Amino acid sequence: MSVSETTTAERVDSEELLDASVRQLEALTALAAAPVSGRELEQLFEGLAEQITRLTDYRTCLVSLFTDEAPYCPRLLSYSANVPAEYVERFVADAYPRAAIHALLEKGERIEVGALGFAAYYPPSRYHWLDATVPDRGKAEIERRAPADGARPWHDGDELVVPLLAHDGEFLGIISLDDPRSGRAPDRRSVLPAVAFARQTAQLIARWRDAERLAAQAEREALINRLSHAIRATLNLPEIMHTATHELGRALAASRAYIRPFDPARPDASHVMYEYLAPGCRGVGPYTISYSRPVGQFLMTRLKTLVVNDARDHDDDSPEMNAQLKELGGQSGTRSMVFCPLVVQGRFRGTLVIHQTDRVRRWERDDIALIEAVAAQLATGVAQAELFEMVTRAKRAWEVTFDAMSDGIFIFSNERLLARVNRAGAALEGVEPSELIGRRCCDILRRGGGESCIIERVAAEGRGMTIEYTPERLGRPLLVTAEPLVDSSGQVGTVCTVRDLSELRRVETLARERQSLLENVLESAREAIAAISPEGHIMWCNSAAAGMSGYSKEEMIGRSIYEMIEEGEVERRRESIRRALEGHARTDEVRFRTRTGEMRCALADTAPLVVEGRTTGVLTISRDITEQKQERERAAQADKLRALGQLASGVAHDFNNALAAILGRAQLLRRTTSDPQVARGLDIIQTAAEDAAATVRRIRAFAQQSPGEGFAPVELDGLLRDAVEITRTRWENDARARGLSYDVRLEVDCAASTHGNPSELREVFVNLIVNAIDAMPEGGRLSITCRCMFARLQLDFTDTGVGMTEDVRARIFEPFYTTKGVHGTGLGLFVSYGIVERHGGHIEVTSERGRGATFTLDLPYAGTPAPARAGVATSAVESPPPLSILVVDDEQFVRETLAEMVEVFGHRVRLADGGRAALALLEEDAFDLVFTDLSMPGMDGWELAREIRRRWPALRVCIVTGYGKEAGASPDADGAADAVIGKPFDFAQVEATLARFKKER
Repeated sequence: MSVSETTTAERVDSEELLDASVRQLEALTALAAAPVSGRELEQLFEGLAEQITRLTDYRTCLVSLFTDEAPYCPRLLSYSANVPAEYVERFVADAYPRAAIHALLEKGERIEVGALGFAAYYPPSRYHWLDATVPDRGKAEIERRAPADGARPWHDGDELVVPLLAHDGEFLGIISLDDPRSGRAPDRRSVLPAVAFARQTAQLIARWRDAERLAAQAEREALINRLSHAIRATLNLPEIMHTATHELGRALAASRAYIRPFDPARPDASHVMYEYLAPGCRGVGPYTISYSRPVGQFLMTRLKTLVVNDARDHDDDSPEMNAQLKELGGQSGTRSMVFCPLVVQGRFRGTLVIHQTDRVRRWERDDIALIEAVAAQLATGVAQAELFEMVTRAKRAWEVTFDAMSDGIFIFSNERLLARVNRAGAALEGVEPSELIGRRCCDILRRGGGESCIIERVAAEGRGMTIEYTPERLGRPLLVTAEPLVDSSGQVGTVCTVRDLSELRRVETLARERQSLLENVLESAREAIAAISPEGHIMWCNSAAAGMSGYSKEEMIGRSIYEMIEEGEVERRRESIRRALEGHARTDEVRFRTRTGEMRCALADTAPLVVEGRTTGVLTISRDITEQKQERERAAQADKLRALGQLASGVAHDFNNALAAILGRAQLLRRTTSDPQVARGLDIIQTAAEDAAATVRRIRAFAQQSPGEGFAPVELDGLLRDAVEITRTRWENDARARGLSYDVRLEVDCAASTHGNPSELREVFVNLIVNAIDAMPEGGRLSITCRCMFARLQLDFTDTGVGMTEDVRARIFEPFYTTKGVHGTGLGLFVSYGIVERHGGHIEVTSERGRGATFTLDLPYAGTPAPARAGVATSAVESPPPLSILVVDDEQFVRETLAEMVEVFGHRVRLADGGRAALALLEEDAFDLVFTDLSMPGMDGWELAREIRRRWPALRVCIVTGYGKEAGASPDADGAADAVIGKPFDFAQVEATLARFKKER
């Protein structure tokens, strides 16, 4: 009857209980008396599961051990016959970490059986814990044989798990039992046999394991003892290495064991040494690790043992290492490998390599421990052998050094007798070393003058002593140092060092002179010279550096250079110093702030400061280039203006040609129309064309820096008020629509005027107001003031806007420079600057970021403007007869426009499209006046004028050009033309020119 179906109300037959108890006792007794090693114990474990199922009413039983080593596959000690072979194969192939199985025991219903232990019971309500830890325990995938009694398959019932716990509480494994009947928990009495078997089995396993560990430990200790004995018995390094590899290879039953040394001079040399080979195994040859590849780099840098269970399937974080291990395994025919670094006194010296070629071997902890212990013994042997060699070499080197030392060395015994002296010491006495041995100290190093011997004083006081004196018989200074020689038994003598100071004193004097000269040279240099520490602190500087910064030399020493450098350039300066410390000299421009706060610019050469082969800091040599840079900027500005002048000249010519036609045609149409609406439109076209022409003239005049012409006294008060009214829509109406408020205030404290062009000055004022409004995107206040100071007029435009940085302020008047992005042209302030300069004044700006800006205009004072006088009427004169006029221009619309304007005044006109055509017409017909364009293909206007002057001296010539009236001052003119008018021309210019020539005719 099943124990799981037993209830407190049921009775058990006494004979069955007695029989079961006897069988249990026999089984436990057999376990207790079982051997602890050998085949007998394994046979006992093989029948253990069947024995447990016979003594209990559970259908199946598995006895398994767990491991902490990857891949955590369990060892199945025993299982009952009704467990399918497919399940056994799957069970031992899966991973079951010991910790996970131990945690599973805590999830079952715990059934305590006194001091023997406990069992964990899993009814269907707790199957999910089993499924989570052991998802493939045979519930669906594999068909199971049905029990003989026709009950349900074994895996569908409840399960009971009994832990195998050693005396020290170590969790070794489990006994897993399955009950085909489900739903009723077993009691303590029914699980007692299984728990008792588990207790006895755990003890046997622990005893067996301990015995195996003791045997393996004994074998390791025997091997280590043999190696230690070999190391103590000989300092022959090759013999030690050979013994270690062969002993280790046999102890591990490995296929190969060898040492791959590391030579820093030849890191890629692939040779092996002291190779052990098992019978039938070939040598590894050249197929070993390279220290320049991933495996070698791992060993050299990590100094850790690399364990490879299967070279073809090694799983490491580095794909490169996995690939190299697979390659090594294929080349050398190796399946499993161990690489143990040989570290001697903290330095990597090579690798102890173990190979298994006949099978995949999962290296045990004891194997790795043995390999590492042998590697440690080898390291000790190498260290001792190298130490012996070093001592031997040191003894030889000491003897050679002792005699080669330039100082005299004297070694005295406690009796003050000379025991040893080098050649330099004997030379002080003028004899051979052998002649001094055995002499007393006072006979060798006597100072004279009745003073006591330094050797006697050191021996008596037991402490070192140094004195400097000049013996009369030598006549040169000596530095004598005596120290007691002490060992474990006490003072055994005295060593005395005697140094001739004559050369040292001479060198010190020379060094002081050179140092003084160097300091004078550095102080006399005009460049600022400083020594900078790696952290950026000034270690030394000359007077020029102090003067350039405004600090004293004392204030400079210890100060960080980054405190004086402009904030935006600190990181770039840090990079320069870092590069210099790496050995790379650099030259940089550096902006720095003086003690007074002035921003200056310096050109700094930075180079490493090397003292005795070691870079201790950075040497900087700096020159203040503030003025030179400003001069370069002014020159660059002049170049830009010249380029703009050339550009403006070409653009003006083409633009004026177009404007000539537009303005002329508009005036012609205006004269012929009587329609008011058309007349108004033509007036607008004429005004726009005249304004465009004025703009072009101003740009050309600014770019060419030509003086203003036709200036007259201008009242600034009226111009400022006009500018404010012109911009009112911008700062009042448009701003109010955007929810902004601007306060524009005009304060003029005098009725002053200046000489100038009202249109140009008005353009400057409008531009400054618009810029101020743009600089206050959230609204603000603009104050405009005008006052007379010392025969000059000063106008201030002050806003409360965002202000500008120093870089922006320095470039604000450059052509095409703008801070408005795509919405700005960069010509507003540039043209304004030219207008003010042409009016004999200047303009400047002061600003700080976030504190607004002030544009200040300085203009000459012209006094109070006088009222305009009424024009004088002119009397009518008799009109001369009409002229015969030739108009020459390569642009059809320009020559036709000019011809029609001339015809309006009643003159006869003929047209020519170039210089050659004009000469042909002049030969056919007589003319009084020639209007000719200046820039024409083939023959320009000056060539045509000179040819006319040569062939028809009485014929008058007027040059019409888009380059302006100043073209008449060109060297090409040479008096060839009688007059020059600029494009675009209007009726007034044409009429005045015609009237002049009619009068002169």
